[in-house]
Amino acid sequence: MTREPQPLPVSTPKTNLHVLIAILLLALTLRLAAVLWLSDTVPHSDFRYYHLAGEKIASDWGFFFDSTQVEYYGKFGWWPPVYPFVLGAVYSLFGVDHRVVVFAQVALGTLLCWLVYRLGRRWAGERVGWIAALLVAVSPTYVFATNLLASENLFTLLLVLALLLATVSHAGRGRLAGAGVLFGLAALTRAIGLFVPFVVGAWLWSGASERRTLWSRVAWLLIPCAVTIAPWTLRNTIVVGTPAIICYGGGLNFYFGHNAEGIGYRDLSRTPMAQLTTQAAIDRMGYRLGFDYIAAKPLGFFSRAVRKTVTLSDRPIWAPHSNTAIMLPDGWRTDPELGRIAQEMRARQRAKNRWLDGLFTTLGAIHSLAILVCALATALLLWRNLPPEMRLMVYLSLSWVVAHAVFWAKPRFRYPMEIFLMLLAAYGLAHAHGLVQSIRGRRRVAPAPVEGRHRRSRRRR
Repeated sequence: MTREPQPLPVSTPKTNLHVLIAILLLALTLRLAAVLWLSDTVPHSDFRYYHLAGEKIASDWGFFFDSTQVEYYGKFGWWPPVYPFVLGAVYSLFGVDHRVVVFAQVALGTLLCWLVYRLGRRWAGERVGWIAALLVAVSPTYVFATNLLASENLFTLLLVLALLLATVSHAGRGRLAGAGVLFGLAALTRAIGLFVPFVVGAWLWSGASERRTLWSRVAWLLIPCAVTIAPWTLRNTIVVGTPAIICYGGGLNFYFGHNAEGIGYRDLSRTPMAQLTTQAAIDRMGYRLGFDYIAAKPLGFFSRAVRKTVTLSDRPIWAPHSNTAIMLPDGWRTDPELGRIAQEMRARQRAKNRWLDGLFTTLGAIHSLAILVCALATALLLWRNLPPEMRLMVYLSLSWVVAHAVFWAKPRFRYPMEIFLMLLAAYGLAHAHGLVQSIRGRRRVAPAPVEGRHRRSRRRR
């Protein structure tokens, strides 16, 4: 007696909603737990500068338009303006407390998971949306970056929102214009975002069927983007005295990627720009020294590009490790009671550091390597089957690598690119799951010829 084939389980809207809610609750729980556990962490390095810029803006909204203060706090000119202004707005409303921001970023991180789910579902189906959202939800890098005043938290959200609008099938002018504005705001949050609308515009160009439609779609994306960025470019020209599209850190970053001392960041005092006093002068000299070095050793450009690409793919230690800085109470060296509190804080943080620099860094490395391998396999093995939007993720990933190969790279700079990789990885994993289910389904409906032959032989006897 042969068994009847059993139908594969079919998901229902109710099941779909339950899965999505579970993923979002997981994302919220992990981020909230990280923020609560790391309550002693304080901003330092770049995050400290963001905090100070937000504090200055909260006390004086004209701070970035006062040329005297702008030159005095020259390093602020190295970073784009949107994230500091967001911090300034939060500090104006709730007081100067970075903890308010990181709790807000818990909500932003959870929202990001939902938006990534929307992208994956629209481009390739429900299962791809679930897997992509889950990969974002459990990413140790994304979880621990929530507790940092890092502009990537806002930049990635703006980037995904813009992609959500720009990749709608037959997107109208309003959606494309909205996407352009969001791409402009993203570029004003992290300057690397400046190339993204051009890649998306080229993708829209390739998908347009008529020349008139082609020009219209690209224009409705790029013109609002340019209009969004233009006021800040004008501000740079008037206040600083030298035009810069977004900020004045490009020249220094270019020098870090092309110089005789080696690739990587070093303090300004250890560079030939140490004697310069203005942002614009440092920016110009950085570009000039970088191009001079390339001209002197042109073939070295390619070997450095390879090294920078490898560095971009290195272990993602920055998010967990950047949560190791704490602030000891004032006077702890002279006051015995404060000294005791400081010792307790140090001991508590050392215990946390063992987890941050140990298990959580290892999990982050495993997660990043897994999505990189899955994304590469998806792009190489399934290229012909990839939806156009997934091919866009490949184009954006390649452009991201090229941009950092031209300037300089460190693992932190991969953070936003991992959204593209996780969507590609989700598509590949969903495709693999479909193949497995298909094989199982064929086995279920296959006849049982061996059993039949045994029965016929028994009857003959």
